[in-house]
Amino acid sequence: MQRHFGRIIRTLSVSRMKTSSCSLWQPPVDIYESDTELIVFAEVAGIEPEKVKVMAEMTMLTISGERKCELSGINHVHRLEVEYGHFACRVPLPLSVDVDKIRSEIKNGFLVVRMPIIRHQGTVEINVR
Repeated sequence: MQRHFGRIIRTLSVSRMKTSSCSLWQPPVDIYESDTELIVFAEVAGIEPEKVKVMAEMTMLTISGERKCELSGINHVHRLEVEYGHFACRVPLPLSVDVDKIRSEIKNGFLVVRMPIIRHQGTVEINVR
């Protein structure tokens, strides 16, 4: 419900009509959890894989890049909802992940990032020297 309400607000927001490609925008992001991994979906339709950068820490994922508007000869814009220009978003992860085994791809307009979950086995005693 909250997600749908947020989308309605973003749809009605005047700020969605960008006047400059210098402003950063944030793609919509979903996070899913399976038994073994976190899966992040980010909407990146129309963006080439080489224009997307993914950086990962154990509990944070950063996605950035650029979507260029390839149209020319436009005299008037009657509706502008698709975001263009540079984008960036930091996604806090609800669980720790193994950054050495992360895989990502763009499929059907979505960046799909698969991150193996690190399951801690409780408390670990640390020897003091």
